[in-house]
Amino acid sequence: MEAKYGDLISDLPGLVKEKILGHLPIKEAIRTSILSSKWRHTWVSMPEIVIRNEDCLTCTKNEELILSTKFIQFMDWVFGVHNGSISKFSICSDHFSSKAVNRWILNLSRKQVQQIFISLDRYKMPSGFFMSRTLTHVYLEKCTVILPAKFNGFKMLQELGMKFCIISEDHFEKLVSSSPRLENLSLELFNNFYMMRICSRNLLKFDFWGEFKSIHLDAPRLASVCIRKFIPTYDMRNGSLVNNLESLKEVEILEINKHFVMDLAKGGPINKFPIKFEKLKQIKIEINVEDPKEVALALNLFRSAPLLEHVRIKAYSGRAIASVVSACSSSAATGNYLFEYLKTFAIFNLTVSESVLSLVHLVLISAPALKKVVLGKVDSSLLLNRLSQIEKLSKEAQIIVC
Repeated sequence: MEAKYGDLISDLPGLVKEKILGHLPIKEAIRTSILSSKWRHTWVSMPEIVIRNEDCLTCTKNEELILSTKFIQFMDWVFGVHNGSISKFSICSDHFSSKAVNRWILNLSRKQVQQIFISLDRYKMPSGFFMSRTLTHVYLEKCTVILPAKFNGFKMLQELGMKFCIISEDHFEKLVSSSPRLENLSLELFNNFYMMRICSRNLLKFDFWGEFKSIHLDAPRLASVCIRKFIPTYDMRNGSLVNNLESLKEVEILEINKHFVMDLAKGGPINKFPIKFEKLKQIKIEINVEDPKEVALALNLFRSAPLLEHVRIKAYSGRAIASVVSACSSSAATGNYLFEYLKTFAIFNLTVSESVLSLVHLVLISAPALKKVVLGKVDSSLLLNRLSQIEKLSKEAQIIVC
């Protein structure tokens, strides 16, 4: 069998071998050199180096100290022997000194690194990191970011992710605005910024989870936005965030959580948004269906999106909104359909009440293109019996209760 087919593992194409090495812990990747003569020097030019926390886990603190020291020496040797470019470098550990990681990052800047993933507790990014001209993807976790005075931006950067990071408002704004090719921006558990400014001419997707008091987006190509706040901004001027929606008028996908909705709803119900979301097709929103202000805000947001196709609501509470829904139902009865292009409508975390039934009723009588209504976590028998009596505008609409 071996004579007929040869050594299949050793005969794999070089790109396949490199892909295999990229999925192995660094020590295991280097041990492949003993497989055969054809594998002996493959690791020396592997384009991906991944350091995992388990590479240096031990039982006691003394052993941990000894092992981490040996591993640092081992990695210094790896970088010294490696003779190719490194497209991806990833490190996730709590066992290395900053000086050692700084040395490795300096090596990476000389090897045309494109992707860097760093998760190190209280690690301050070295100035050499900001000199890289080839970075396309950067993900930083638990790091401190201070831009050097001569920072000119990451000219090739396409994707930036930051989690539990410390950075000033000015440095964050400069980091984003100085990356002209940035398309995806993800911020999680972020600084409590007073004003978050994002100026990016090519940004397509923005995903935020954290705190801010006000946000300004200057991103004309932005298509997908997700904003999840931890808590509402209690000392914010009433309704001030509504003006920020101007920067979202070109988005196609919008997701906002309950605390951001609470901020938007401050200052009373909004009868009409000052802008139209001409491209918005999908909305995910959390609302308190007991609060008329939030319900009115959501319905007016829907009305401001003439091409809206998909709505997903995560609801909580379930009283006191019938009057708001009734006003919109009167508008639908005259042929001014609230959901002209809506295809799917989903709402979860419901308690069956007259106001909730009124909301679903509104969708059924004002969505001529409706295909599916999904209702989650409700009393199916009671709800289906009531909804079956409603004359739906779309004869193709299916009601699914789960």
